[in-house]
Amino acid sequence: LGEPRPPPQLGPLLCNLSQLPEGRRGLLDRSRCSVQRLLPFTQHKDSVVHRRGIVGALRNCCFEYGESA
Repeated sequence: LGEPRPPPQLGPLLCNLSQLPEGRRGLLDRSRCSVQRLLPFTQHKDSVVHRRGIVGALRNCCFEYGESA
């Protein structure tokens, strides 16, 4: 069976959510370690769509500033 694969829509969904301040804050919440969990998917070979979505979400997080960042 192998390792479980994330749904292909997950990357684009996270990219869209990270366009909102609330979405970026959720991804940048240090207690969740979301960024660390997303980094391996930037090299996801099975889906270009998934990889681009994750990279887009991480890029959007670069625009968050303030106390939580």
